[in-house]
Amino acid sequence: MNIPAFAILGHPNEGKSSVVSTLAEDETVSISRTPGETRQCRTYSVTLQGTPRFKLIDTPGFQNPAAVLDWFQSHQGPEAEIVSDFLKAHQGQERFHHDMELLRPLSDQAGILYVVDASRPLREVDRQEMEILRLTGRPRMALLNCKREGSSYHEVWKDAVGRRFNIVRDFNAHHATFSERIHLLEALKVLNQAWEAPLSEVIEALQADWQRRISESTLVLLELLRDAIHHVHHHRMNANDPMDQQKEAAMEGYRKDLRKMEQRARKSWRALFHHQTLPGGEDLSPLVGGDLFAEHVWRLLGFSRRQLTTIGAVTGGILGAGADLAAGGLTFGILAAGGAALGAMGGWKGGPNLGAKRLPLPGGRTFASETLQVGPSQDFQLVSVLVDRSLLYLSRLMNWAHGRRDHEAFQAAIRQSEGFVTHWSKEKRDLLLRWFTRHQKLRETTGIDTELKELLERILSELGGT
Repeated sequence: MNIPAFAILGHPNEGKSSVVSTLAEDETVSISRTPGETRQCRTYSVTLQGTPRFKLIDTPGFQNPAAVLDWFQSHQGPEAEIVSDFLKAHQGQERFHHDMELLRPLSDQAGILYVVDASRPLREVDRQEMEILRLTGRPRMALLNCKREGSSYHEVWKDAVGRRFNIVRDFNAHHATFSERIHLLEALKVLNQAWEAPLSEVIEALQADWQRRISESTLVLLELLRDAIHHVHHHRMNANDPMDQQKEAAMEGYRKDLRKMEQRARKSWRALFHHQTLPGGEDLSPLVGGDLFAEHVWRLLGFSRRQLTTIGAVTGGILGAGADLAAGGLTFGILAAGGAALGAMGGWKGGPNLGAKRLPLPGGRTFASETLQVGPSQDFQLVSVLVDRSLLYLSRLMNWAHGRRDHEAFQAAIRQSEGFVTHWSKEKRDLLLRWFTRHQKLRETTGIDTELKELLERILSELGGT
């Protein structure tokens, strides 16, 4: 099948490889700022559901633009054969190796995406390169990739490329979102009528694939919430160890289990959005990457104290009117669960249960010692905090351009003082609460699961710019 192909041209430090990486959603694309380091064209196929949709060809930079331009301007043959004639005339000449390599895709009918840093001054060598590309006669688009804001050179560049290219677009490969990538493909359709139908199919397929990712991301989040509120951690007791130490060990085991659940979800999300190398744990900001049960996390994320108090009063004490919020909203009730009581903890309510009981083994046997059980959670705030941390993480992940390699900036981008759910409408808060109570009471959940899934899909679609 003949699919559209686009040669990405420009200087290495202008961001052309970043454009390839972002458009192909491929974080393995090598990004080099050293002129001359790339000697061969590298082709990246954008494939959806096993079918190649279009190709992006990362090319070397020009080696001798002045000499190439002189040859093009003195060419006497048919205009349509200027590129192939140049390749034949200079075959085997190392001096023109880079120039021939970058022009070769154009002899195979590839379109041109010329990437320039419009925040720097326009040079004579730039005019030479642009004139060469104009003389090729191939459909061509110029991408103005401003690497510094507030540049006074943008209009100069815009005028220069406007004289030599069919279409000019501003496109920052380090900040391009999904919708901006789609708009670029829409513009490419205009370059060549033969590309209109296949690129329309590409756009439709990409949009469907994006919606699939959002839907699957939502299912991962719902699974995380269900697993978290139903989780039970067992800690085998030892009569020789202090009880307080064993209770803390049981609690820490429970907390560790939930941290692992959250990390599994983030790993799934990174796979869905093709961001395998981005950080997902403690190397993120303390709010999103730090301890799930840290006090500052529960103070800044999830529902506000006022919202929690209202929810607790309305629901007959899911949180408890006297819920202790001193530990960031997380409290652990200490209850007896079929064994020796471990002691009262005042009026604490909420949090996972902790109790002692004998666990049955096959054949009717039991452990020789009692086992501490932590969970399942009774704390609605756990759900709201998990939702908040997940939305904060996903909002950055979905919109992170694959052409970026500064992972420190990804970490910094999540340093947000507050989350999303505290700004939710009453209808959204009530829906999450109904979902929690239905699961907590082990009632039929199919309908409420669907409602919450649809809500979260809408939120993720808005966060992803669709």
